Amino acid sequence: MLMPLCWRCRRNWATANSCQMTTTTVFTMPCSSAPGKRLPSFSASRCFLLVLCLALAAMPLKPAQAEDAVTVLYATLAPSGDDWLLDAALNVRLNKTQEEGLKKGIPLNFVTEFKLQRVRAWWFNEDVAVASRTGRLNYSTLTRRYQLETAEGFRAYDTLPEALAELGRIENWAIVPGKSLKTGNAYKLALRMRLDVGQLSKPLQINALASGKWEVESDWHEWEVTP
Repeated sequence: MLMPLCWRCRRNWATANSCQMTTTTVFTMPCSSAPGKRLPSFSASRCFLLVLCLALAAMPLKPAQAEDAVTVLYATLAPSGDDWLLDAALNVRLNKTQEEGLKKGIPLNFVTEFKLQRVRAWWFNEDVAVASRTGRLNYSTLTRRYQLETAEGFRAYDTLPEALAELGRIENWAIVPGKSLKTGNAYKLALRMRLDVGQLSKPLQINALASGKWEVESDWHEWEVTP
């Protein structure tokens, strides 16, 4: 026989068996009515700099194509009258990509650089002279001859080896005034040749930095003289 519940028991029983309601609060963010900002536009020069930076990041430390592309065979500095004259011979070689580019009308601009310093035992060497000379190598599809333009003038050659041999020949380059060198002092000299990649078109500049196929450069050839 069931006994009737007291009012307190009925209240506790109803509370324990009732469904609990859960209240959820939703927050909303109003959309901005301001017009959207446009992305900054990139000019052609900025795009080129971006591609150039990517090419620099991907370039090898020393491309295999550039190894021994130019070799200094010998270099001498001798007095003659009021000047010191430089004579040198450099062996210049081009790879297949450079030769094909030359045949397609791409001129190659070479720079020969010279430095002279007075040797000092207890301090940094003193710069005495810095000089450079250029040589522009081109191929004429009309005459089918290689053209070389230097400070001495313009010449044409039937074969590429002949033009490269002339490019690497330096004779009687009046590079240092006679009074610049003091008797009894030791002087350090340095000579090198390189292809001026900056004279190429921008796409080829990027290709040169990324692949090294357009790199032509010798190491610094160093020697000392004491008048």
